[in-house]
Amino acid sequence: PYTAGGGDAGSVWNSKSAVPGTMTIPSPDPGELFVDMNTQLFGLNGPITSGPPPMSGFVDSYVGQTAQPPYDPKQVMHFFRQDQVPVMSTLAKAYAVCDQWHASAPNQTWPNRFFMHCATANGYINNSPAHFPYLMPSIFERLNGRDDGWRVYYHDIPQSLTLARLWNHLDRFRHFNEFARDAAAGTLPCYTFLEPRYFPDAGLGMPNDHHPPHDIVFGEQLIATVYNAVRDSPLWESTLLVITYDEHGGCFDHAPPPLAIAPGDGHMADGFEFNRYGVRVP
Repeated sequence: PYTAGGGDAGSVWNSKSAVPGTMTIPSPDPGELFVDMNTQLFGLNGPITSGPPPMSGFVDSYVGQTAQPPYDPKQVMHFFRQDQVPVMSTLAKAYAVCDQWHASAPNQTWPNRFFMHCATANGYINNSPAHFPYLMPSIFERLNGRDDGWRVYYHDIPQSLTLARLWNHLDRFRHFNEFARDAAAGTLPCYTFLEPRYFPDAGLGMPNDHHPPHDIVFGEQLIATVYNAVRDSPLWESTLLVITYDEHGGCFDHAPPPLAIAPGDGHMADGFEFNRYGVRVP
């Protein structure tokens, strides 16, 4: 069933074993460039139309990657059972799940992060090449006038600091180790943005960002740490905790993204109108 070359997109499956490597599927990392996502949505060499995409190109996109070792087409069609992700599944049963929530655009991480912070990607569709300085105004500036305005807690590198207008506010950036302390003290700001660990560090730990092929158990532990810190905080009853992703990471989903209203800021540096959403990020 895992045919490529315009055939069946393949069948979803689950690895029921607990052998090493199960929690890092898919490995290697699927493609996440704009061109990769168009293949995933519209199929190999499929026409990019304004209609609902057939979601038929995930296998073709995956096996078309060039990194070694060879890409097993089954990897990109894998899913995890509830018992394999107990933190996420428990929260999903207890709270609201926005299962029709899509990435802002079929783009890589940075453009979607910019949408989250700035409601625009400034016309850029991929992380690279970089276009420093990124001068788009953001939600952080809207809150600068408040004493309890905003704060970013990060593990290794705060990606949000790619926004040049935040460089004069380094006092608003704190290491994640301080998050639980501030939550317990009831001193969290009006708006808090949390960033996971993106890179392995021998002294600090493994990535906990759920980015393939990182072990998602570490992401589960991060979400549990955040939830418990907020749940035990005196701010609990006045706090909204949102868990989401910047984009889908190239992994299979069957739900076609709808059309989107373009930002209207006139930025089309890479020629894309940003009039289509990306794959779901519940």
